[in-house]
Amino acid sequence: MKKLFLAFTLLTLINLSSCKKDETTKTTIVGKWQIDSYVITNFENTGKDQDDTKGESPRPTLEFKEDGNLHAIFYFKDPFSNNQNTIEDVKVKYTVNGDKLNLSGNLAFNHNSFTFSISNNILIMKRTDVSSIGNSGTYTENTTVTATRIQ
Repeated sequence: MKKLFLAFTLLTLINLSSCKKDETTKTTIVGKWQIDSYVITNFENTGKDQDDTKGESPRPTLEFKEDGNLHAIFYFKDPFSNNQNTIEDVKVKYTVNGDKLNLSGNLAFNHNSFTFSISNNILIMKRTDVSSIGNSGTYTENTTVTATRIQ
């Protein structure tokens, strides 16, 4: 009887532990992402941070496809007409090597390579640019793009 009870208890514990809900967080960059922010620190050596997507509606999207194509749509406010729906539609090829993302063209500005990480369906892409200031030296800008998986 003790062996039967022990076997039943063991089976019950195994069944309960296997019923745990699987938390599936995709760690692949493939999919559609909505940009939450595209922040550049020390923008053009001003000492100020600039979020180039702040206040945009709809939010910009990045779609990384299985075949190595990236389709990015950005909405910018036209400074002359104040039109919010001026669109920049970027289509480039991408490759991933570890945590490095390389693009065949520029995502924005001269941004064609990033390091990236994905956690809890949040994509964070980062890069550092060192630019020259005429003959007087250099300055550094750090770019961080944060996006949420939507597909």
